Amino acid sequence: MRRRYAASSLLPLLLTLLVIPLSFGQSNDKRTLGSSEPIRGVNLGGWLVTEQWITPSIYDSTSAADEWHLCNELGKEKCLSTLNDHWNSFYTRSDLADMRTAGLNAVRIPLGYWAVDVQDYEPYVSGQYPYLIRAVQWAGELGLSVVIDLHGAPGSQNGQDNSGLIGPVLFTGNTTNSDRSLGVLRNLTEEFSQAMYNDTVIGIELLNEPRLNSGSFTMVDLQAFYSNGASTVHNATTSNAPNVTIHDAFWGPQYWKNYYPTDSAASQPANGLSIDTHQYYAFAPLNNLSHAEILDSVCNISQLLKQPSSGIPSTMVGEWSLETGAPPTARSSSQDGSDDQARRTWFRLLAEAQMVAYTPNGPNQSSIGWFFWAWKTEYDIDTWSYRRGLSDGWIPSDASNTSTYAFPVLRDGCVDTTYNYTAPLVAGSGIGGRQAASWVLLGSLLGLSTYLIW
Repeated sequence: MRRRYAASSLLPLLLTLLVIPLSFGQSNDKRTLGSSEPIRGVNLGGWLVTEQWITPSIYDSTSAADEWHLCNELGKEKCLSTLNDHWNSFYTRSDLADMRTAGLNAVRIPLGYWAVDVQDYEPYVSGQYPYLIRAVQWAGELGLSVVIDLHGAPGSQNGQDNSGLIGPVLFTGNTTNSDRSLGVLRNLTEEFSQAMYNDTVIGIELLNEPRLNSGSFTMVDLQAFYSNGASTVHNATTSNAPNVTIHDAFWGPQYWKNYYPTDSAASQPANGLSIDTHQYYAFAPLNNLSHAEILDSVCNISQLLKQPSSGIPSTMVGEWSLETGAPPTARSSSQDGSDDQARRTWFRLLAEAQMVAYTPNGPNQSSIGWFFWAWKTEYDIDTWSYRRGLSDGWIPSDASNTSTYAFPVLRDGCVDTTYNYTAPLVAGSGIGGRQAASWVLLGSLLGLSTYLIW
């Protein structure tokens, strides 16, 4: 049954957005995560840390499945030449300009430790740093904020290709791995907290997707690293340090309630801290859900993150996509423009459901926004390319303008999944969004106040 609410009861929600102080006791006069507007961003995936499924052409001449083995097969000289071409061309200023045009306001940039600290025995090559600096400068010029994410740590923190090395999780195998990671975090903080960057880098993520186990990598180990990492970031500069972001290690944001990395006895979450949670339906245990179950799950996350004063630290959904049922490969979805009308209708619903769910809609919520994975892939896979979603019409044309959205939003902060929307017959034809002014007028004439127009 469709729910109805008095329009007057929605005014407090419409008049306020989330404002969260994000510095460990320091002044807060810089652009910070969620402080002026919710994050609506994308990841620059497959760029400074390559992944075979995102850019398969780089790997075509090898049997490698990760960057460690790619460089090991090519040799350092050829690997550096290959990757330099990739770093210079895969993301350009025009990509970031297109992001701004699409209503996005932030980018998350994955980086491997080897961009800063590579040892002679390691096959990795270094040369990414100038491209990172250039991207941050472009972002600043265009009005995009940046979160830099330590995506790969020495020894690998998750044993997956996104860490640079598939295999056992050896990050905690010796203290050198942790020390080297802290050195990278210190380097990034010292560089990007300089005044010349105009506070464009608003966050440093200490470690991407750590995979814990009961033996070699425990929660105790991870929290010890987070404590040292937070201290490292905030001690690396005498000016305002960037926000510290920690991944939830797939334990859920609620696990980190009242978490304070440098004070285990704290009764409230730290200022200057945010949680990164990744919400995917392509991987176990959520890869076998029906469409209805997926939408329920998305709405449940929305409810969790929108609880006022919950004690959960500021939380961003740092990665999400439209893929369901299967992990990505270079051709994990149709890439020939043959997505039928029903599939595109589903994509639109799933995209907007998540965009709305991960966006705050009131004060004192832990939610601060989202980053889609990723802006593009080499073949613009339909479920993983924000750029393709824009061009083919299943992602709203302007993420910051809800009149370009197709689905109304209910007062509980979730989209109305019963709303009668069908994608255009031809991909990319028609905007597909509601025109807010006329929709509100129609609703008032009909006496309908079901939806929260946010």
